[in-house]
Amino acid sequence: MVDHTRLVDGQVIGHPLGPGPLGRLEYRPDGRMSALLMRRDRPWPDGLSFTRATDEQRGAAALGFVGYAGRYTLRGDLVLHHVEMSLYVEHVGDVLTRRISWEGPRLVLHTEPRPTRTGGTTTDRLEWSRDPVRPDHPA
Repeated sequence: MVDHTRLVDGQVIGHPLGPGPLGRLEYRPDGRMSALLMRRDRPWPDGLSFTRATDEQRGAAALGFVGYAGRYTLRGDLVLHHVEMSLYVEHVGDVLTRRISWEGPRLVLHTEPRPTRTGGTTTDRLEWSRDPVRPDHPA
């Protein structure tokens, strides 16, 4: 389960990936991580392959997807994602800092505050919980 909320000056302004996005967050013992998030309702014409789509169709689908991977390090209540590959080209080589907290069994990550065009401050809140392990799919 994942939820993605955008806040401006501490107030919820929306859900950039829509209601109930799909996601997977993985932290491995070897120091590697990956994060994948997507809208459930990404626009796509029935029967069209990605390779035959127009640039505009592929671009519209990409707007509903976020994905990156690399190494991670922990520093107190922060996790630093050292991005090695990403849909967002400008993030490759960056270190993305996330503040960690727990709400019961749910891991909550907050992005670093960044300025808005109107002089406010925006952050993203990502809430993750484990999917129950199914007997036919090993953990």
